[in-house]
Amino acid sequence: LFVVWISAAQKRTAESLRRARDELRATVAELEKLNTSLRAENAERMRAERELQVTIDTIPALAARYRRDGSLDFVNQTWRTYTGLSQDSLQGQRWGATIHPDDLPKVEAAWRAHLPSGQAFQMEQRLRRADGEYRWHWVRRVPLRDENGEVIRWYGVGHDIEDLKRAERALQRSETYLAEAQRLSSTGSFARKIALGSGPPPRRPLAEPHQGEGEGTNYTAQAARDRQGLPEAAQSEEDYEYEGRLLMPDGDIKHIHVRAHRHVSEAGEEELVGAVMDVTATRKAQEALQIAQTALAHVTRVTMLGEMSASIAHEVSQPLAAVISNGEAGLRWLRRERPDTEEARAALEHIVGDAHRATEVIRRIRGFSKKAGPQMVQLDINEVVEEAAALVRHEALRHGVAMRLELAPGLPLVRVDRIQLQQVLINLLVNGMEAMATLRDRERVLIARTKRDRSDRVLVAIEDAGIGIAPEDAKRLFMAFHTTKPDGLGMGLSICRSIIEAHGGRVWASPNAGPGMTFRFTISADAPRNRASASGH
Repeated sequence: LFVVWISAAQKRTAESLRRARDELRATVAELEKLNTSLRAENAERMRAERELQVTIDTIPALAARYRRDGSLDFVNQTWRTYTGLSQDSLQGQRWGATIHPDDLPKVEAAWRAHLPSGQAFQMEQRLRRADGEYRWHWVRRVPLRDENGEVIRWYGVGHDIEDLKRAERALQRSETYLAEAQRLSSTGSFARKIALGSGPPPRRPLAEPHQGEGEGTNYTAQAARDRQGLPEAAQSEEDYEYEGRLLMPDGDIKHIHVRAHRHVSEAGEEELVGAVMDVTATRKAQEALQIAQTALAHVTRVTMLGEMSASIAHEVSQPLAAVISNGEAGLRWLRRERPDTEEARAALEHIVGDAHRATEVIRRIRGFSKKAGPQMVQLDINEVVEEAAALVRHEALRHGVAMRLELAPGLPLVRVDRIQLQQVLINLLVNGMEAMATLRDRERVLIARTKRDRSDRVLVAIEDAGIGIAPEDAKRLFMAFHTTKPDGLGMGLSICRSIIEAHGGRVWASPNAGPGMTFRFTISADAPRNRASASGH
């Protein structure tokens, strides 16, 4: 029994050992699986950490991690490359390692203000680059909190905005220059969206003082002109410009010149972009110049009349002498025993005709010497030429000059000031006579021609056979105070040019194919409807 019991116990023990061995093997297998899984998880975590580290190191921004007290704990590779500092050199450093000394106080103040509260903050500061240059950065720092809400880390990222800062400074400088240039030049600028038909007033008001944008200027007159002209500019590819007036708050009138054109932005929006210039001073100067030129022209006409005193005396004395002669003849016919009334009547008719001729001469002289502003009327250019030739007829006789008029018929009417145009013609005619005063070897002939110049202009030419003009004097011929005469003032031709240009024409001189010079000027013909009304007047 004992042997049997021992044998049974051995079997039970062997079975228990076998089961324990199997369980141990199973446990070892499970441990090996768990270890394999742990190794795989660790490898995955290490790979993820490496990828995260690579990502942090390669992002184009300066990234840093701070301890809860604000001291640096970690910086990415971009940060290290930018500053040229290693991770080890930053151990124990706070935030002032690379910050510009002038920016350090405000950075420290920001940290002190936000560390206790744990609030995120952002600011602009300058950081030193590896080459020693300080560049502006935009830096934002945010806290990392644990499950209890306590701040355990701070994370920061910085972006280089130096180029943006420089662009802003350049833009600000340009705007300053533009504003100063506009102030000095009395100009402003504006933009108006075509689709909306509205826009802000000029960039800088043309009136001072002002309280805000657009105040200080009454744009009523400009708006009225805008409604008429700006829609036309919105449809055109060319620049549009006009001149108008603004009524200022103090009652003053400002003259403005506006120029605008259509502009398409990158977004495809169409707008009118333009500039406004205050030309009040220019207009006043032009008015003053016109007054001065009118006064100077009057003085020149009076001086010319003084020089033509012999011609004037002859022109007046001729009809007066004829009046006396016809009067005496009429008396003789009446004193006869049998008065001859027919002859006396004829003598009286001659007296009346001569008196009218004397009156006409005096009228022309008075009109020519009158001091008055320009009076633009519709005239036949041939009639004006004939009147001017009549005023200098005796001057031509005195110089031994034969005047010839070659006037084209059917010329369109011109809108001119009669007296001013007479002054131009008399000046050119007298100059032509004086240019031939010393001739001995050829005939002294002065020709006045008129003809149509294109469809909208009339041309007048005064041709002489004189000594001509030296090449060095040709370019300065119409300049003020330039003269080729020993006793001349040099104002005649200058005044002629001013008068012709004020009438919308031009004047020039050129040498003839033969001897002498020809002075020419053009005058714009009046509109057809005006000519029709003038002919029926």
